[in-house]
Amino acid sequence: MMVLGCKVRFNSLMEKVLPYSFECTVEAAIASPGDMRRLAVEGAGFLGSMLSSDLAVEGPRHWEFSGDRFNLYSFRLLAREDHVGVIRVVETGGEAVNITGAFLPGVEESIEGLSSIKEEGLREEGFNLGIVTLKEKHDVGLLPPGQRASRSFAIYAVEGIQTIGSRWALSVEGVVARPLKLRLSELLELASDSESRDFHCVTGWSVEGVEWGGVRLSRLLEEAGAPREGWLAAVSTGGYVAVVPLEEAWRPEAMLALLMNGRPLPEEHGYPARLLLPRLYGWKHAKWIEKLVILDDYQDGYWEALSYHERGLAAAEERFKIRNPRIAEEGDLPKGSRPLNPW
Repeated sequence: MMVLGCKVRFNSLMEKVLPYSFECTVEAAIASPGDMRRLAVEGAGFLGSMLSSDLAVEGPRHWEFSGDRFNLYSFRLLAREDHVGVIRVVETGGEAVNITGAFLPGVEESIEGLSSIKEEGLREEGFNLGIVTLKEKHDVGLLPPGQRASRSFAIYAVEGIQTIGSRWALSVEGVVARPLKLRLSELLELASDSESRDFHCVTGWSVEGVEWGGVRLSRLLEEAGAPREGWLAAVSTGGYVAVVPLEEAWRPEAMLALLMNGRPLPEEHGYPARLLLPRLYGWKHAKWIEKLVILDDYQDGYWEALSYHERGLAAAEERFKIRNPRIAEEGDLPKGSRPLNPW
């Protein structure tokens, strides 16, 4: 096992949900479930030394084999026997991909070093990789690798399905020249665009040929005077945040979706507005959004804090953050994936 370095950041957009996220760069061969746990313990030890706290690992509490390629293990993090967060380890092809996770709100008394990180914004020690993207491997006309066709959507809502009142409005703010605030009636007047696009869930299913209607994101970004480079954080009414590169939001097919198959979005699909980013996995298509926040620098969203990739390009299988130097150098994932069921 080898943890090369870790970083901990304060997430201002998710202060009430997952205020502190962390990630570690790793070089480790994985042959068994025990190796996954040993790597989690090593990561917790490295983080504990950074934060002047003794951190312990409990579990695994959750395991999944995602996209017929990745083993994801999730453990509880403990400090003074209190549950203070979650630590996740991802493996594919016999190699560790990353260690990531987050601390829960209100655990500053149990973990001495967190309060200063809120002031600093970021703390890192050792060698840490930056954002790593992978090579695209998508044949035109076929589903992305690791995906299978489904006739229906599975409904996910970590913040709970939101019920939106009549006073809802969408704001575009952050690093913009002209902040916007638009009511639903104003957005519907602008909703002249449509796209028939497939929807790809990171867990491995895809729904083909969904008809979406709404407003091009590029139109809203241009009206607000947003830059071409940076990050877009979509914030839901329930506190969920998804972060995408601005270059993806500027693409011509990217949309603020208001309609689905010719009708207003059903409540469970994000009424009144969600993102449509057809190249990216579905967790990036945030539902029930009330803010589009333009950022200069990267900041984790909800699932990004829990191992998922910064960009999430389906054609490159960017399901999880890459914090393995060899994979980063190759720009491709190792072969020979197999499930490592801990039970």
